[in-house]
Amino acid sequence: MKLGINSNEMQKVNRCLVLKILMENSHMTRHELAAKTGLHKTTITNIINEFLDIGIITSNHNGKSVKRGELLHFCPENMYTVSVSINRKDYRICLYTLNGASVSSSRRKISVREDVHRIYQQLLNDLRELTSDIPPKNIFGICVGMPGPYLRKKHDIALVTGFEQLSLINIPHMLAEALQIPVLSEHDARLAAYAEWKALEKVHGSPVSSLVTLRSIGLGVGAGIVIEGRMVRGQIGIAGEIGHMGVNFNACRTIGASNGIYEYYSGTDSAVRYMQERLFEFPNTILQESSTYADIVQAYRGKDPLAVYAMEKLAWMLGYGLSSLIYLINPDCIILGEDYPDYAPFLDKVKQALKYFVHPFILESLTIRFSSLEDDSILLGGYYMVLEQRFQENTLIDYIRNALEEETVPTDRPSEPS
Repeated sequence: MKLGINSNEMQKVNRCLVLKILMENSHMTRHELAAKTGLHKTTITNIINEFLDIGIITSNHNGKSVKRGELLHFCPENMYTVSVSINRKDYRICLYTLNGASVSSSRRKISVREDVHRIYQQLLNDLRELTSDIPPKNIFGICVGMPGPYLRKKHDIALVTGFEQLSLINIPHMLAEALQIPVLSEHDARLAAYAEWKALEKVHGSPVSSLVTLRSIGLGVGAGIVIEGRMVRGQIGIAGEIGHMGVNFNACRTIGASNGIYEYYSGTDSAVRYMQERLFEFPNTILQESSTYADIVQAYRGKDPLAVYAMEKLAWMLGYGLSSLIYLINPDCIILGEDYPDYAPFLDKVKQALKYFVHPFILESLTIRFSSLEDDSILLGGYYMVLEQRFQENTLIDYIRNALEEETVPTDRPSEPS
């Protein structure tokens, strides 16, 4: 049984702790680092001097003298992570610098009727094109956000209703072999929740104790759960699959069918069905049978009566299922993803539904709102996950050292004797 760690391992842990604090803050002094980490000032000085030698950080003072007002900046150059998000309708890719700046991105529409091997090959080609000018050692990892249910027990398998082909291949494993870059994978809603958590942590310092995000891309509905900074995965990785929660006892449920489960009523595609069911009762509506969810949302903002009906029913169903989630998890905060309209009347209708099913004393301690992130929360969550993995392994500094190593130029060897 391992009772402790040796001095070399402790040094690694301390270095990674200091580096993590520097990365999460735009600038800090040595005094502030010592207070934040709890490490002795001498330890901080030794680590900072090492970082300055390596080139991980810069200082606004010349030399290495310890000055109380010296500001230290994390300054990674030509070091990146990559995030990928795959769903039923498209896949998105984003290249991030180590300090979280988005450098470039791409998006490609896909169809669930396409051959999944063809989709994978196109994704691989797009990744190669996006990173063609970057040495593989300068990419510290790729994170792939997958729709769910996403099983993590023995093999990474995405059991996606309506996109069953995803279960036929292990995309993260295949990408790792093809690109020779470490590839992580996670449920997309969980990545979104982690990004929201990190945003709260960065702004407020002491974030909420538990947070839930709810996302829907078409048919599916998934929740990401973060408690005390840790993503909740469950035994085989399906924690948060709220979309598969049964809400209608009268519906005939079968594997692969959505009748009777929460996502059938609260997924964004449900609004299209609600609109089509009553289309001929609203002769003055601007909507048509071929109208998309985006069309309905736009008409909803314009107060089209049929659109108002469809979106209010969607909001009500959303609140109905969230009431169960509140009693099961008791979160501090529920964040609705960008798939739902960031529109006050919609949120008011969700809250109105909650008041029917949740005790007012409980609602007083709950915040429910839309996401305030400007970036794609799934892709941003992938960026954070890669870095967190490197921190947990205490390997981020090793990756940085490797990326900063100059190419060695071979010297001329003496000719072999004849």
